[in-house]
Amino acid sequence: MHPENPPGAWYTVSPGETLEQIAARAGVPPEDILEINGLSRASDVRPGKIIYVLAGHGPVAPPAGAPPGGAPTPTGPLGLAPPPAPASLPPPSLASVAVAPGGIGRFRWPLESRATVGSPFGTRAGRQHEGIDLPAPIGTPVFAAGDGQVVYAGNGIRGYGNLIVIQHEGDLLTVYAHSSEILVAQGDKVRAGQRIALVGQSGHASGPHLHFEVRSGQIPVDPVSYLPSLSSSSSGGSP
Repeated sequence: MHPENPPGAWYTVSPGETLEQIAARAGVPPEDILEINGLSRASDVRPGKIIYVLAGHGPVAPPAGAPPGGAPTPTGPLGLAPPPAPASLPPPSLASVAVAPGGIGRFRWPLESRATVGSPFGTRAGRQHEGIDLPAPIGTPVFAAGDGQVVYAGNGIRGYGNLIVIQHEGDLLTVYAHSSEILVAQGDKVRAGQRIALVGQSGHASGPHLHFEVRSGQIPVDPVSYLPSLSSSSSGGSP
């Protein structure tokens, strides 16, 4: 198990670059890069992906002739792969599955109405779906799931559209994607239940919804296991 917040740098993979090349320049084993990013294969390190590279014997430098996008990114702990191509989101009454009860309640639900999940955590279209999708009308308020600090707010991560990432205590991150409007800025400190965005359909989204992730030690985990059961309250209030 790697330590919390191990020293290293965030890095955007350049076209034609391989895991072995990145690891060699950083002076760390390729297996360590895969582990810290929750990846299983070298092929998962593909152009445009932002990965966390552990500190080794040398700096993480872009390959010769690489575009500026290959430089280390200062935007904070992202490690986000583009979401898999979404299937069209039918009305929740037709396609949604009930939220599994009995989460640990570390966070609150990011929407007031969260009785259904349009797409659960797990494999989708042959790729890992690293969060849950909560269908909602465009403009629905999105709330911070817990106290923390905004480490990213923008639309520079491919596929996620307007995106917010919040760092919480315990080496936890929450991710909020596809918003129509972002209401916070990088560096802001937020409280649980604070309005941070509005639901939208930006990025790689076939219908209006909130894509919500929880990451522990940079590795995606099922958000439902960190959320209170439906019986805890009648709305998205604190657990």
